Amino acid sequence: MLNTQELDHTDKSKYVAVVVSAIIAGAIVFVSQDVLEWMLGIDFDNPASTSNIPPIVVTMLGKILSFSKFIGGGIIAVGVIVAVAKLSYVRTNASM
Repeated sequence: MLNTQELDHTDKSKYVAVVVSAIIAGAIVFVSQDVLEWMLGIDFDNPASTSNIPPIVVTMLGKILSFSKFIGGGIIAVGVIVAVAKLSYVRTNASM
């Protein structure tokens, strides 16, 4: 995947689309906890504040979503690193 061959125009556009999709997916995973807190009205940092959901469920869901932030951040970082490594390749051999 990170070989040193230069991408042609059609491969480059496909590669950019895949990398952008990975970055968007990582961003969605990264903000999922904040969006769920806003949509459901649940405070994952204070599980006792919810009256109709058991606090243990809120605590476990908060832990899972906090871990997903690390996964989403990793996806974003890997997507950016791979994009920079692959798309910034400059041909150094002029004989091609």
